[in-house]
Amino acid sequence: MARKDRFVIIGGGRVGTAVGSILQSKGAEVAAVASRSEQSLEQAAKYIKGALLTSDVVKAAKRGNVIIITTPDDLIADTCLSLASGGAVKKGQFIVHMSGALGLDILEPAEEMGARTVSIHPLQTFADVPGAIKRMPGSTFAVTARDPKTHAWAESLVRLLGGKPVTLAEKDKTLYHIGAVVASNLLVALEHAAELIYQEIGMHQEQALKALLPLIEGTVDNLKRHGTEKALTGPVARGDIGVLRRHLERLERDDREPLLQAYAALSLYALDLAEAEVSKSRCEEIEELLRHYL
Repeated sequence: MARKDRFVIIGGGRVGTAVGSILQSKGAEVAAVASRSEQSLEQAAKYIKGALLTSDVVKAAKRGNVIIITTPDDLIADTCLSLASGGAVKKGQFIVHMSGALGLDILEPAEEMGARTVSIHPLQTFADVPGAIKRMPGSTFAVTARDPKTHAWAESLVRLLGGKPVTLAEKDKTLYHIGAVVASNLLVALEHAAELIYQEIGMHQEQALKALLPLIEGTVDNLKRHGTEKALTGPVARGDIGVLRRHLERLERDDREPLLQAYAALSLYALDLAEAEVSKSRCEEIEELLRHYL
């Protein structure tokens, strides 16, 4: 059972701090938190009580039998290598990373020394520590492990964090992460584009966001109630080629090339969802129009 393990967090950012805080709230022992950033350690100290706070990852790792690496993706491999070369990895120890994009190969130095390697990734977005502590429980976690016993332990860790584990094959991690980026990160980019447009028609930034949020929330509610195919509204869903043409022409006239490309490409993708409601001939007209701008 993961609850009985002694945890060490490597990386004191939003995710690492939230993980440590949640583990402590469930009665698990968090022995140490390591980070190269003094600011991150100060942040961790506010949420994780009684743990050793240090910039020395090897010193921290020697205090636990479960090492959870929550550093940026580009630092995970080097962190694992430092642990292995520094004598902080023991046979049977669990080494966990929380990257959605990377597989278990980056933990190979620890695996070669007899450690059990795991990847868990919460399908959630975390803008700050309080939000991460609130949203991590209830989120789906992708779990990747080498063997059934290690996988079962990883699932128990996810449940301890309040998450819902699903198995993810290592070969599918890149596709899984693409899905997450499209659903969350690129959505923010699109809303920023809409916000800038609304600022140009006279709204200030805060006003623009407040105007858009009910629309965003309504869209999410439609997704919850109807699923993606039934939630689509707007000119593509109606087959309104005149509106689409005016939008594209205005974006082209204003020299908004990146947004023009995105609008045309996403509208073309949306056309597949609209095929059941829009006539074949109109879909063909719309497709021809959109491809002209790609």
